[in-house]
Amino acid sequence: MSKPRHVVMQVVKRSSGSATHHVEFLMDDNFAERLRQLRSLVPPLGTLNKQRDLVIDKVRVRLPNAIWRSGNEIDMDGGVEGSCIVIAAEGSFNCGGKDRKTREKLVTYNFSIARLVELHAERPEGETLYIRDGTFANDEPADSAAGRWIASMHELEVVMRVPDAPSDFDTLHDLALRPDQQQANSAGGTHRASMF
Repeated sequence: MSKPRHVVMQVVKRSSGSATHHVEFLMDDNFAERLRQLRSLVPPLGTLNKQRDLVIDKVRVRLPNAIWRSGNEIDMDGGVEGSCIVIAAEGSFNCGGKDRKTREKLVTYNFSIARLVELHAERPEGETLYIRDGTFANDEPADSAAGRWIASMHELEVVMRVPDAPSDFDTLHDLALRPDQQQANSAGGTHRASMF
């Protein structure tokens, strides 16, 4: 895995509105390339394809190794189901899921795929990328809302740390699988990308 880094995105939670709800996943060069590939599956909406009967304007892929946190709680036990990334026709993505207990939808603000890939390439290796309200927050002043949010994430990090497990999209073939998955898949065939 080359140039691994964590990405932390604020989750919009309707019931409580707390800024401490967030999702974390591990990104590397392969992850960035998969995002580009998936983006190419969603054609931009134009006059030609708007006239067709069936237009795919979003692609949803599972993100099974993402860590969803709600305040000071960590849901490592599968407290969120349907963890996924949704790629939209405009070239943006968001993370989504559903709280298993409350059945509440969990979703992040949209963020540009091109911008995320650009940040991954340009920012120092290993730096965590913080995305709040759909904006890259790392360079915000410490006394701003984004700066205070990042400080609260650092405080939580002392108590809980994201395991350094890859967040592979599990719907594409030719993935760099973890060793335990490689053994399980060595007897099986290839996997196909799925959209739902």
